Amino acid sequence: MFISWLLTFVVHIPVILAAKNAKRGLAFADGANTGGVDVKKADTTNSVVSWQYNWGSTPPDYLAKSSIPFIPMQWGAGGIENFAALVKAQGAKTMLGFNEPDLAGQSNINATYAAALWKKYINPLSASSVRLGAPAVSSAPGGRPWLAAFLAACSGCKIDFIPFHWYGTGAQNFIDYIGQMHSQFPNYPLWVTEFASTSMNDTGKFPLLTKQVLNFLVSTTTHMDTLDWIEGYSWFGFFRRESGSAYSLLDANGGLNALGTNYII
Repeated sequence: MFISWLLTFVVHIPVILAAKNAKRGLAFADGANTGGVDVKKADTTNSVVSWQYNWGSTPPDYLAKSSIPFIPMQWGAGGIENFAALVKAQGAKTMLGFNEPDLAGQSNINATYAAALWKKYINPLSASSVRLGAPAVSSAPGGRPWLAAFLAACSGCKIDFIPFHWYGTGAQNFIDYIGQMHSQFPNYPLWVTEFASTSMNDTGKFPLLTKQVLNFLVSTTTHMDTLDWIEGYSWFGFFRRESGSAYSLLDANGGLNALGTNYII
């Protein structure tokens, strides 16, 4: 009788979801994670992450099943003729363009050729209300000139926002750089789809300390959250610590470290 009476007064406590940060994304390196185990650290009720990508056009099963929206990318020229169908099949509403086409070691596409590919294969996606993210250039010296050449060659192309990457040291250096991007391309919202505080010395080691990188992350994300022309950003990267680097969001066992806790929760 007592148990029966007690059960009538059980209080159902609702799950309180964390407020999402619409800008904050996840750069998920599939090969650097243990299947679907690590992504669960970001796919929780207290996660503020709002979107994710993995440099690929389709998500692996464990990303597709997570509650974090996946954004497909057309990494390079290969397979571009199938990309629109893949985007539509996923119901994706945003896509990302070529990855660092200005670098020989990445997608390495001539700006004029990239514009021709865009007009033929990417532009038509705008008719399906898909937001089109331009090719993401690096912060190397040739990055911004490549982007300017692409936009000049792609007159009439549909571009909804410009993604780009930055690696270096010093929060103010990063803040200055994104300001320069905004000044050069003022008509487009910006997404920083890869960024981190990182420096490799002559011995091949990363001399930056975790505290230095954490201070950088806090300063830069706080600043970007105040800028209406920064629509999105994703720290590099969501993977387990490797090579002595201090910029991974996970520790060696796949748990959130100090950076990951600050960025994800």
